[in-house]
Amino acid sequence: MSPVIRANWWLATLALLLAGMAWWCQQNNPAREFEPVTSVATDKVRDIRLLREGRPIARLQRHGKIWTWHASGKPVQDRKWVDTLLHMARLPSLHRFPADPSRLEEFALKPPRYTLILDDQILEFGKLDPASGLRYLRVGKNIHLITDSYTHLLSRNKP
Repeated sequence: MSPVIRANWWLATLALLLAGMAWWCQQNNPAREFEPVTSVATDKVRDIRLLREGRPIARLQRHGKIWTWHASGKPVQDRKWVDTLLHMARLPSLHRFPADPSRLEEFALKPPRYTLILDDQILEFGKLDPASGLRYLRVGKNIHLITDSYTHLLSRNKP
């Protein structure tokens, strides 16, 4: 057998071995599950408040299974919007670190642009991280990095 053919057999064997190892590693390392940013049971929330730069823009209250506007008492027509606001409490925290009060301005969390209050749980939304495109979210004494899939709904006026 010529040296070139022998080298090709060795390279093919090595490629199959590496492919087998890659497959085995994927099977034995399950996908990492991220913790949600809060432990709020969203089905138990009775009051939702939304603030923009510290000023209230919406307040909703649950009466049974119906969400109503606090000011008028009229039912909320867009239930999907309410469900999305509730879902924000269960977004996965892709990374978290302690909130240093002296550095909150760095993350646009002092003051936060938007604040979502679900009963007594406060979620403060900061700016996007320029490197990752993830949004800073302060919950209690921690700052989380979350995907920015829903925060555009916070700027929405009352439907």
